Amino acid sequence: MKKFFTFAASALMASTMWAGVVTLDLNSPANPATLEYGENGVWTECYNDVDYTWLEFGDNNGMFMLSHLIDGEGASWGGYYWDGFTPAIGGDQTDYGMPGSSASWTTNFGGCMAGGGCVINEDGTVTADPDQPYLVAYYSNWAMEGPSNQVMFMNKDGKMAFTPAGVYVCNHPWPYYGCVHGDGMARAFEEGDYFELIAHGVTADGTETIASINLVEFTNGQLNALNDWTFFDLSSLGEVESVYFTLNSTDSGAYGMNTASYFCMDKFQVLDDAPTAVENIGADKQVAGVQYVNLSGMTSDKPFDGMNVVVTTFTDGTTSTAKVMK
Repeated sequence: MKKFFTFAASALMASTMWAGVVTLDLNSPANPATLEYGENGVWTECYNDVDYTWLEFGDNNGMFMLSHLIDGEGASWGGYYWDGFTPAIGGDQTDYGMPGSSASWTTNFGGCMAGGGCVINEDGTVTADPDQPYLVAYYSNWAMEGPSNQVMFMNKDGKMAFTPAGVYVCNHPWPYYGCVHGDGMARAFEEGDYFELIAHGVTADGTETIASINLVEFTNGQLNALNDWTFFDLSSLGEVESVYFTLNSTDSGAYGMNTASYFCMDKFQVLDDAPTAVENIGADKQVAGVQYVNLSGMTSDKPFDGMNVVVTTFTDGTTSTAKVMK
């Protein structure tokens, strides 16, 4: 397996004193150095299987590595295949399906049901921007060199182990419309059907932990779908050396899923393991205040549900941080 490890990832500042998480920023590419997009919104080098087996994004806070063609050189089969992650832009929500055929999707796979890249606003709300990039992810059952959707992270000190905090996900148009009314392979969803995204955290010794979220589900006579950017909490995976994604659908047959195995992803976040401002707190220190910060950077004097970074300020002006789960 070929890997390109260089340093670099932009930090989402959770407060003015420290960075609570490090966030994948698709506007900070390192390999490739720049990103260009075609008329279909897809990265123009998608089928380049010589230079871009792995993609890298980051800065001096750390480097995210994402698999693009896990089987290496030659794996695009002359420009007809890719797996893993591909950058895209525009947020095309068009239904390219035709009765009995999925052919039009093979060239129009750059869409995103949210309508554009994920933007985390200062007030913690999340919106979509068609001028911002996002990742289209494809899950392959046939990859030989390992799981096709791998995310790895190297911090600024060269440490490969990391603790994922979460990632924003939404539906890709191909599987979504397939669940709505079927396509050349998939059937329309019925009561009890679901399309599930599963995150696998892999530790240094190969042990795996998992977390899951349903991208589409048909319950109580209604089809429900994650068509807006939705935070997928990955903190339960713990410290890992990689995360990969698989998909599962109740519409499956002898050869696997009939539902198209795509989803969209943006803003993958890992907990920042930077040293706290005060490493040894004496017993005589007095607390002046405590502030809680969630993974979106929102602050409060009370803990949020899920992962919190707790900032304790002392009367002598020093601070300490800790991570807690509510």
